[in-house]
Amino acid sequence: VLDYKAKMDSVHFRDFKHAVTGALITKMQHPEAETNWGSKHERAGVECKDCHMPKVKTGPQGKTYTWHGQRSAKYMLHDTCAKCHTGWSDEESAYQIENIQNYINGKIIKAEYWLAQFIDTFAKAKAACVDEETLKKARDMHETAHPLWEWWTAENSIGFHNPGIARESLTKAIVTAQDGIKMLNEAIAKESKCKVAAAEPAKAAEPAKK
Repeated sequence: VLDYKAKMDSVHFRDFKHAVTGALITKMQHPEAETNWGSKHERAGVECKDCHMPKVKTGPQGKTYTWHGQRSAKYMLHDTCAKCHTGWSDEESAYQIENIQNYINGKIIKAEYWLAQFIDTFAKAKAACVDEETLKKARDMHETAHPLWEWWTAENSIGFHNPGIARESLTKAIVTAQDGIKMLNEAIAKESKCKVAAAEPAKAAEPAKK
């Protein structure tokens, strides 16, 4: 996730060009498996089926069968979380899931905010005639920050599948966007000073009014 831009650069592929910044953006397609790789659950040997298609008991004889509904683990906590985390009640299991998801959702919203501010600042910089070299640097920063955020909007667990990498990824998206805003604002201020300085000699050359 964290080096996604470099990987996309290596295969020369993007889905579309952003209308404001011109950044080349990849559209995420529900990266569930990729997100789960290297997670705490995956390293512990937990597979997708253990949470989404668990073994359940039904009927008066308690016959065991595999659940084929492929539903969220939150709807079968006794047969999913509580099976491994012995001692947890359904309420405690639900709390653990919601605690992680609420935190990551907050990071997603914060990343969205700073990305929006970054894009707005890019538009202001372009209107202020900031040099193309600076705009290119900002465009590269957008290409870095955008997938670090969008990954977690396309991934259906709201970060639960891998909260560690979700937190790190979204933090990097936020910091990159903030750094881009700072760079663009400095370039806008510099451009404004140049315009003022260029206008002053012409003003001084005006003939004195009688």
